[in-house]
Amino acid sequence: MTIISSNVVAASGGKSMKNFIVFIAVVFCGLFLAMLNRTDSSPTSVSVPTLRVFGYSSFTGKFGPGPLLKAEFEKNCQCNVEFIEGSDSGILLQRLKIEGESLGADLVVGLDQFDLSKAMNEQQWRKMSLGNLNVYEAVKPALSNNFFVPYDWGALTFVMRTGEIKKVPVKIDDLLDPEFTRKISLQDPRTSSPGMQFLYWLVRSKGEDEAFKFLSQLMPQVHSFSPTWSTAYGMFTNKQTKMVYSYVTSPLYHEIEEKKKDYQAIAFEEPLPLQFEFMGIPEFCRHCELAEKFVNLMLSPEGQKIIMEKNYMMPVMKGVRDGTPFASVPEYKTMPDFEILSTAEVDRLLKRWTEVRRGALN
Repeated sequence: MTIISSNVVAASGGKSMKNFIVFIAVVFCGLFLAMLNRTDSSPTSVSVPTLRVFGYSSFTGKFGPGPLLKAEFEKNCQCNVEFIEGSDSGILLQRLKIEGESLGADLVVGLDQFDLSKAMNEQQWRKMSLGNLNVYEAVKPALSNNFFVPYDWGALTFVMRTGEIKKVPVKIDDLLDPEFTRKISLQDPRTSSPGMQFLYWLVRSKGEDEAFKFLSQLMPQVHSFSPTWSTAYGMFTNKQTKMVYSYVTSPLYHEIEEKKKDYQAIAFEEPLPLQFEFMGIPEFCRHCELAEKFVNLMLSPEGQKIIMEKNYMMPVMKGVRDGTPFASVPEYKTMPDFEILSTAEVDRLLKRWTEVRRGALN
């Protein structure tokens, strides 16, 4: 029998353990280097900028123009487009004020002319130099501001179903006809842009004091003042009301999407108000050049066509609606000038509206 010294065993075991540790270290280093090499060569790991666009929900949603504009832009921008939404322009401005800079808002879309003063008071905006845009005459007054540019527009009036109303109104006072008692859908001007447009239309057409007297008389005619345009329009399409305050392009939606031709936008003697939707780039933008390129896309023929067909609003650029169903929309008499009301003026009018509304509820 051979007896092996314990010292020899210990030495042999120590040497084996050392070799094992070296082996593990070599394997680990090899795997680490391989991982680094794979990471460097992987195309998915390349960091690309993310353009963050603040917009209202019907713009950014799957049925709005946002997804198609995003897909078109991402083809060539070597970037990602991320939408951050608010239910309407008022909520949008609140989100922008509270978390716009922290979230990295690069572009804001969906403000109308009643939002601009508040937007300028609450944020700093970059000037945009777009040169001479080939826009419609009605749009030119809305280009007077260097910080915001319109991307669509439309006139507002009442929409009805053909044959459902005995005497079609031709002037504002006709809305007081007993036939329309509790049969008119309107929007709350405190939360809805079309609602504010209606209030503005009354004030411009009648003068402020007469407008609020008329509004008191109109209250029994109104089924409800909905918080949003879509809620008011839903009541109309469900036949809870006979008329709804909406856009002159609304009947075209029913004709194209539903193959129905019994919807009609009413022409009033009083010139109709125009709503413009604007986009602007906050001063704190992180990807300012990408934001400018997205603005250019929205004003290009391709972008304007997407916006027109998804928003059912008129394009600002000439030639886009030629040869499309939008070219058949009748011309309506509209207000010739463009006005940006101050935040104080908007708040004052809304306060008077609230007082009239409370009086009607008491």
